Amino acid sequence: MDILIQAHHPEAIAMRDITNSRVRFATQRLSRFVSRVVVRFTDLNGPRGGVDKQCQIQLNTANGTVLVVSSRGAEWRDTLEASISRISRLLLRRLNAQKNRFAGKLPA
Repeated sequence: MDILIQAHHPEAIAMRDITNSRVRFATQRLSRFVSRVVVRFTDLNGPRGGVDKQCQIQLNTANGTVLVVSSRGAEWRDTLEASISRISRLLLRRLNAQKNRFAGKLPA
């Protein structure tokens, strides 16, 4: 699984190691279904401050599906944790839906 982290803000750049380890930990059980993860950190308001930090995670699955979630907040770490939580739940839901879809088509 490839993990690409894109950030321009110095505080977000400093989170590369944490981001890499958190994404690997969160997708550890399902890593065979994930081919690539792109994490983007964006400061929407620039130096004005406020609830303007965004973390977007794009996850490419082994079968070609692309899942994207994003979270906004006042702190980089909070947006990262929220996005990881959301993408993990979304991936699990999609995999369960596929499993249930195929389970109904199997001969008895």
